Amino acid sequence: MKEKRLIVAIITLAVVLVSAQAGGRVHKAEAAVAPLFDGGRSAYSIVLAADASESERTAAKEMQQYILQMSGARLPVITGHDSLPRAAGDGHHYIFVGWHEACGEPRPDAADEGYTYRTVETKPTDGSSASGYDLHIFGGSERGTMYGVFAFLERELGIHWLTASYTFVPNVMKYTLPRLDHSERPVLRQRLDFNYEALRHHNWAAHNLLNNLSRLWRTRFGTFSAFWGIHTFERLVPPSKYFAEHPEYFSLLKGRRSDRAQLCLSNDDMRRELTANLKTAISENPGYWCYDVSQNDNDGNCECQDCMALVERYGGRTGALLWFVNQVADEIAIDFPDVYIGTFAYHTTRQAPRPGTITPAPNVVIRLCDIECCMAHPIAECTENRSFLDDLNGWLRVTPNVYIWDYANSFYHYLLPFPNYRALAANYRLFAEAGAIGVMEEGAHDAPWSEFSELKQWMVARLLWNPYQDTDSLASLFIGHYYGAAAAYVQDYFDLCQRRAADNHLTLKVKPDSPIYGGTFITEAQDLIDGALEAAADDGETLRRTKRVAAQVYYLRLRRDPRQALADGTVAKLIEIIEADSTIVRENGFTLQTVLDELGVSARRRR
Repeated sequence: MKEKRLIVAIITLAVVLVSAQAGGRVHKAEAAVAPLFDGGRSAYSIVLAADASESERTAAKEMQQYILQMSGARLPVITGHDSLPRAAGDGHHYIFVGWHEACGEPRPDAADEGYTYRTVETKPTDGSSASGYDLHIFGGSERGTMYGVFAFLERELGIHWLTASYTFVPNVMKYTLPRLDHSERPVLRQRLDFNYEALRHHNWAAHNLLNNLSRLWRTRFGTFSAFWGIHTFERLVPPSKYFAEHPEYFSLLKGRRSDRAQLCLSNDDMRRELTANLKTAISENPGYWCYDVSQNDNDGNCECQDCMALVERYGGRTGALLWFVNQVADEIAIDFPDVYIGTFAYHTTRQAPRPGTITPAPNVVIRLCDIECCMAHPIAECTENRSFLDDLNGWLRVTPNVYIWDYANSFYHYLLPFPNYRALAANYRLFAEAGAIGVMEEGAHDAPWSEFSELKQWMVARLLWNPYQDTDSLASLFIGHYYGAAAAYVQDYFDLCQRRAADNHLTLKVKPDSPIYGGTFITEAQDLIDGALEAAADDGETLRRTKRVAAQVYYLRLRRDPRQALADGTVAKLIEIIEADSTIVRENGFTLQTVLDELGVSARRRR
């Protein structure tokens, strides 16, 4: 068994090394064509327009730096097209970053995130130097051109921004541009990878073609937009400010007004106060693409006579909320005509309003949440998800402004294996083809360490741009580059987890005793983890990364049988990993130490 694993590991490593030497793709060199770089030298320069945007300038500089890092060739960056030092036969070639007249197409809108990169053949008239290609990379100046540069570096030269701290850059001595003509644009307009590193590292987010963060962020990579606010009733009408003098603003529950529930939607004075506060918030926080007006995260809906009349009139809690939000949105449109107001279709308001009752105002965005769904299987294919699919179609019948809040991890056990990878692309395709304007993928946003956190947030980013990619291929690419000598074992463990999803449902409330982890899963997983740790033993960084994977299995064993895990050394191994890795482990609101305290185990105890 070990010999077989060793052979697989050697083959995997060989493939990675061959890929590294060849760049992202292998292109057959053309005779007498000037290479982009060869032996640390290049006849190419990078050219920017005089009015290039900041993100285009950033992209040109990064292209220069990455080509230097991978090949030793430093391409100069020139600003301005008018005085390029090229005449027929002088041997100069150029990479044009950003739109200019020679692109032969109309200038894209600045906000257009699509890009094109193509080669244009150049031939000397006197035969004194090699022919070759100029490379034109252009798109919208805000982010499109930049995405084009990053896509070229990734697709053609094999550079991958895998984590915020690790970029795979192959060593390539010679590369000649082939004929290229590639264009792409994002399938989803708004793309938010709500995972720990993705939210905190705008450079990683930009390289992986994301355009939303948790807050508005103007950077050298362009401006990242954001959806302002979550569950904002309490934020816009805070009980600490209003409840004492205006208890009527808040929910009536069992005959008493509550400051820990929702708002009384039928109260016109409260609505006017909320609208005024929202206008202030928009003025103080300009530039967000949408501003939230939505219920608090609880079920304390108002039971007063007027609110119940709204529920009856508009066919449920959804209709009552939409009636309220539409009025706020109408008022906001007077002063802020280009602003969207968002609200939740979530829990008691997930169902679309009954036909003929009420529809969202044109400037209202519905943030539809699938928190109740099975995550193991594509939404369109799983019987557990039929009601959500009905709700998605119902909302899209009444508004074009549907924004999906999707979920990627167990919120109760961040370290438990959560094999939903093969459903991600299918779900994003469903959302895009149905007409959703964007997706927020919520993962382990408040903890730097979770189940395959590095792989998951990278894959989410890639699929939000283009969900028509093969997830198995993406996973293999990441695992091969990131886990080094342990890659073959980690890949087998990853595949084992995905197979368990085929016949088991998986929700955010999955528990360690779930059938998905039953049978021989733990035994098989432990065997693979042991092999991975042995293979990674001689490389400190690879071993650290592999131990993070091992922690998934150790944690599962701890949760399924705490006493046995304490007796057989599993707890000691898990403690050792956590102490050596300075990350925070969050499990259901507590640190792992809380679990160990229940067993009477000190974090410093080894046996």
